[in-house]
Amino acid sequence: MKFSTYYLGCRVNQAEIEYFEEKLSKMGLENSKDGKADIIIFNTCAVTHKAEKESFRLIRKVFLSNPDSKLFITGCIVPLNKSLIEQVKQKILPPEYLEKSENIYIIPSTQKEKVIEIIENHLKNTDYFIQNNGSKINRFKYYIKVQDGCNHFCSFCIIPFTRGRSRSKKIEEVQSQIQSIAEIIRSNPQTGAEITLTGICLGEYGLDINTSLAKLLKSILPLIPDNARIRLSSMDIITLDEELMEVIATSDKICKFLHLSLQSGSNRILKLMRRNYTIEQYIEITNYLYKNIPDLGITTDIIVGFPTETDQDFEETLEAIKKVNFHRIHIFPFSFRPYTYAYQTMRHIKIDHQKVKEYEKILTKLSLEQSKKFIKDRIGKYYNVLVEENGYGYTHNFIRVKTNYSGNPKYMNLKITGIEEEKGNFAVASVNP
Repeated sequence: MKFSTYYLGCRVNQAEIEYFEEKLSKMGLENSKDGKADIIIFNTCAVTHKAEKESFRLIRKVFLSNPDSKLFITGCIVPLNKSLIEQVKQKILPPEYLEKSENIYIIPSTQKEKVIEIIENHLKNTDYFIQNNGSKINRFKYYIKVQDGCNHFCSFCIIPFTRGRSRSKKIEEVQSQIQSIAEIIRSNPQTGAEITLTGICLGEYGLDINTSLAKLLKSILPLIPDNARIRLSSMDIITLDEELMEVIATSDKICKFLHLSLQSGSNRILKLMRRNYTIEQYIEITNYLYKNIPDLGITTDIIVGFPTETDQDFEETLEAIKKVNFHRIHIFPFSFRPYTYAYQTMRHIKIDHQKVKEYEKILTKLSLEQSKKFIKDRIGKYYNVLVEENGYGYTHNFIRVKTNYSGNPKYMNLKITGIEEEKGNFAVASVNP
């Protein structure tokens, strides 16, 4: 029996898909390589209208190729409101396939463990023998979800309505996952690996269980093999405390890289977004980070076209970006999301989409310029780079590099020599051994 998995969106979604793959492989199911499968899992994204449309498009496409398969649909297109779940199914099924609806399972993000439970029960009711073969999937990048949900309710964000409130995985559970991964990594000493800790609000890890992200890191660092390192996914800048910054700065096993969403450089827009900082606070904290964490790289997210955003607001965003010196900017055009405060109170405001496209172009150009400067400032420096099978890799501070290497992913000590190529909003560095 075969399975397939699909995900869109953030690294939390990727971590959850890896969890499903691990569980199904242990049960003896085979991961399909040709798109044909008996069981198919979709972990969807709805953070923007575009992402939501792409999620439904992908599900419909795969469904039409596998109309008799069992489809499990979870992630952020699934509302927590049970009365609305049937609407998700109606957006997937063409009328002529309504009789197949019993093969489609719509599961909210807060109940994702039910995916495996339902599959196990289904297999027990067939002549398929569930075998726990103890097999492990060998990767060179691992994603561990340690936190889920969000308490912030930013005015533009649907996440609290699809993933629920913030909650953390117990330290002992994370340690157990790390130990299992470490066994695989140590059994392949010639292959390098990177473990990314993910969460919707990663910096708030532990608030609900009386601990912290800094304490979690301290507890797992001794478990990390020599041929591996830890990377942290996106965080809210306000959640960075001194203990966490010290752990990042002093451990050679933690990448000196932070993704800190700014969203806007205008205090007026930040207030409308219901963000929990001012631009002055953001700049003060990033200056402190640069000063205390050597060779730190910081990337960010910016939303353009938030309702009522003016040219002056956008100019303030550009000025803030220049002061912080990000080396990559992820740019998102604003879109109204159901249930959110912005949708409830501002959806009557017309968005100038042509202006939004102009802002996107300006930000893309600025992001590329800052990425190139970040690389050029480091020409001549050596980095231990995890080089992938395709010859590309990342430094600890998230510089993308290109080599002529082909083979199993491994760490290589490489010197930055210049700019190899441009990739839209960022540059790729050239390197020599």
